[in-house]
Order: sequence, then structure tokens, then C-alpha cells
Amino acid sequence: MNSAIAEFDEWQNVLTAVCGFFTMSAPKTEFTGQIELGRFGAFDIAGISGNVKKIEKTGRDVSRSDDANLFLILGVEGETILEQGGENARLGVGDMCLIDSRQQSEFRYKDGFKQISVHLPELQMCEFFHGKDLPLAKVLKSRDNTLLRECVINMYERAQINTSLSNVESMKIDRLAQNEDCLRLLRQMLVGDVYDHDEADLSMNQYRRVNQYIEDNLDDPDLSLDKIADGCFITRRSLCRLFERADLSPFTWIRMRRLERARTAIMNCKEGETCTDIAFSYGFNSSPHFSRVFKNKFGVPPKKFQMQTRDLAR
Repeated sequence: MNSAIAEFDEWQNVLTAVCGFFTMSAPKTEFTGQIELGRFGAFDIAGISGNVKKIEKTGRDVSRSDDANLFLILGVEGETILEQGGENARLGVGDMCLIDSRQQSEFRYKDGFKQISVHLPELQMCEFFHGKDLPLAKVLKSRDNTLLRECVINMYERAQINTSLSNVESMKIDRLAQNEDCLRLLRQMLVGDVYDHDEADLSMNQYRRVNQYIEDNLDDPDLSLDKIADGCFITRRSLCRLFERADLSPFTWIRMRRLERARTAIMNCKEGETCTDIAFSYGFNSSPHFSRVFKNKFGVPPKKFQMQTRDLAR
């Protein structure tokens, strides 16, 4: 195996861990590519570049994944043709569109590309777009997306910046507020109105409380449905119904969010910080169990993922 293919394999493994299982081939020319992953509030935000010609999510790729995110994609360099659900979008520089991680899709590139991908968790999307049909693989009107585009770029740039511990709480509030700004702008573009918590119905307010409670308590190894229900002042049955409406299992959702948070932490870990340290900080109480479920979800063991992301950053 030559060095170009070896570099491509590392890039492919990291892309799988960041965005889910995909099928792709190495370019015939020497491979170049980079992947960055940061976290801004409750959103994972990835910067992805490469010179592959096609990336495809097949039916098998979908069946191997338990993702529950929509990807808001912003074209930064190059041109992309995206296809999903019978629709297709030609994504140029500055263009944006939505892709569902739980459906088959195809990305075709003319030359090298760079994209910013904002991962919008399904539970938050249910809160802001409850009962609304979302256009997938359709370019959002470029003349209307200026504010949303600036919001995405700002979150992406700030997600790469490490902040001091003294600013963690204020930073968290600020970033969650900007997450909501992003979703409000997206709703205004797609639906034509502005989401207002004060005017939202009961179930939408419940989505917000439940999602926030889970995000704030992922480090609790004993996080349970009863704890969530009590913390959100709803019954356990009402909690389960919320997840049923979103076509999610609460236990799968909690595990997925823990793994995604741990993945981001591993990709940006400090010198001397181990995968086990990170696993325990996100509610896992067994290192072997964490390694097993991490590999099942992201296709690579956490220690190997840590090494590969360090190699890509060099």
C-alpha cells in the first residue's frame, strides 16, 4: 500500500467517525484532505476537505448507523452535486442545503472541495420544526441565506478556539443561544415564520426541556428515564411519547449523544488525556464497553481514532 492510499484510509476512517458510514474510493492522483471537528454549544461542526470524486451513503451504510442528525452543509470551496430522496442540489461556494444522515445519499465532486457541516440533532430539530416537512438536497436560496451563512461560519471558527475554564459557563450560555439563532434563521428560511418559545405548544416546550436536560447530564452514569422525567417535570409516559414522535429510542439517543460528545473530546483532547478519562467524563463506567460501542458506531476503536486524528492534524 503506497503512502497516498494510507493517508486516504486515515482520512476515510476519521470521516466515518465524524459523519457516519460512507462508501468511497481513493482518488487516482495523490490524495489530499483534512478534517476538523469542533463543538459549539450542542452542535458538532466539521470542516471537511479532500479530492475524492464521490462519497456515497448506501443502504448498507445506513443500516450500520444509528445516527439521528440533519447535516446543514455550507460549500466553502469547489462544487458538489448532492442527491437524496430523488432530489439533487448543485452546491457551489456559499450555497447551503440539508441532508438527513439516516437516508441514502450521494456526493459528487468535480475537483477538490471543502465543506462545513453542522450536525443538527434530531431532538432539537423536532423542537423547532415539529410537524414541518424539510427540503432535503435542495439549495437554500442564496439571496436569503446571508445571515444563516454568517452564523454557520462564526460557529465553525469559534468551535476551533479553546477557552479558559473560568469562561466555561458564560461560553456555554452564549453558544447555546447562538445554536437557537441558527435554528431560528433556518426555520425562517424554510417555513417563513419565526419560532417563538413563548408561543410554542406544550410538546415543543417539552422537547426543549428534555433535550437540554439530557445535554447537561450526559456525565451522569445513572441518567435514567425517571431522572429525566423528574428533572423536566413531566411523566415518564409523556417522555416516552416525545421520543416516539421523533422516531427515536430514548436509550439509543442518550448513548448516541454520549458517544458523539466523547468523539469530539477525543479528537480535540489535551496532551496526556486518555480515551478512558474521556469515557468516564461522559457517563461510561466501563472502558471495554466504551471501546466496543464506540467502534460499533464510528467504525474504529477510540484509541486508534485518537492516533489518526493526531496524524491528520500534523
